[in-house]
Amino acid sequence: MMFHCCELRRLEVLRRSGSKNAIEFLEVLDHAAPPGVPPQRTLFVRLLHPATTLTTDNLRITGGTRIPTVDIEWVAPADALPPQAEPGLVDGLDELPRTLVIRTASSGDFSRYTLAIVANSGTDDAPADFDPLLSRIEFSFKVECPADLDCDAPLPCAPATVDPPRIDYLAKDYAGFRRLMLDRLSLLVPGWQERSAADLGVTLVELLAFAADTLSYRQDVIANEAYLNTARQRISVRRHARLVDYYLHEGCNARAFVHFEVARNTGPHFLPRHSRLLTSAPDVPTVFEPGSADERKARAAGALTFETAHDATLHFALNELHFYTWGDEDCCLPRGATRATLEENLEDCRWAISWCSRKCAALRRRTIPMRIARTATWCA
Repeated sequence: MMFHCCELRRLEVLRRSGSKNAIEFLEVLDHAAPPGVPPQRTLFVRLLHPATTLTTDNLRITGGTRIPTVDIEWVAPADALPPQAEPGLVDGLDELPRTLVIRTASSGDFSRYTLAIVANSGTDDAPADFDPLLSRIEFSFKVECPADLDCDAPLPCAPATVDPPRIDYLAKDYAGFRRLMLDRLSLLVPGWQERSAADLGVTLVELLAFAADTLSYRQDVIANEAYLNTARQRISVRRHARLVDYYLHEGCNARAFVHFEVARNTGPHFLPRHSRLLTSAPDVPTVFEPGSADERKARAAGALTFETAHDATLHFALNELHFYTWGDEDCCLPRGATRATLEENLEDCRWAISWCSRKCAALRRRTIPMRIARTATWCA
């Protein structure tokens, strides 16, 4: 695996001028090593010009974490290897005079090392005939070994700081959010001036503005429902009232008493529960079919709709109930009376009178003034 110099433009200038020597690339011999050659301990360093005077004192390998320094056993040009070099070590290499072969004492660890060419063992300066910047190169002995670690080197320059956007906190609706995002995009992307609704960028801006408008509305609603003075939903008022042990009733629909008059000489009529009843309207008959033109006309005139709460059987004899006064000329009933005598013996209507008595007793307990005759008519 080759490690190239990072200053390619400077390397090209030195190649053309020929003034200084430099490191062009470094190769670690691992899996392709010939038989008998220890893997990860041979480095091929390609230089711009041949360098026959370099010794182990002119080379330094540092930078490891577990093994901070790697010693060098021998160094020689590829065309003049020492006797201890294995046969076939440089087979397949080109430019042998410019290739420096380095044998290390160990294979280091998984850290990144730096190979530096120095003037002598007591200094960090490069030799006089080497470029100061291109006399060192970073590499790894374990480049061909699989590892789960990310060895990507951090960038030398810190990322450029971006000024935080100025947020308009008064934008609370769709139009305000859309304008705010378009103004910000005009600063970040000056070349984008499209404002057509069919443009993809405008579509995304409007979609985000809609989502922001929905979230803003929900925030306002939650904030309003959190206080009794601004709550708009009945359930929120009930919850606030329960905090002070006050239970608010759920309420009920409007109720009214209805009197039905049955025609003479007709049998009982059954009135089912949930029968629709409408208040009076001009030029509308008393009875009409549901969904007919008369019903639409009554609704258009502002008639209100009610429904019966219970099943009922309507009798002609219960249209009016005449009371026997027992000689009382004033015919007055005391307030809260629950019993009365009928002038006629209506056997079929005893159940109605008995039920009316119980209902009147309940009304009396609620201290609601009511005439018994009106109550009996309502019971019918």
